Amino acid sequence: MTTPGPFVSATAMLDALNTKQVSAVELLQLHLERIARHNPALNAIVVSDFERARAQAEAADAARSRGGRALRLPRCRSGG
Repeated sequence: MTTPGPFVSATAMLDALNTKQVSAVELLQLHLERIARHNPALNAIVVSDFERARAQAEAADAARSRGGRALRLPRCRSGG
């Protein structure tokens, strides 16, 4: 699958999810890689909860594999 670039809109990402061009886990991985690359200089993510984000992405993909449709992007909590 072709993962959308990091600068596409949230709507475009949702469309890619709904048309199965990309999985929630793939989108999460794209963003985790960007966080790892840029956050040391930016310090924008102070408290990470990446394990929960991955679990939510996996659950969203599992629901979609059972015929569900991603109506919105799964939330990723950024802290506490």
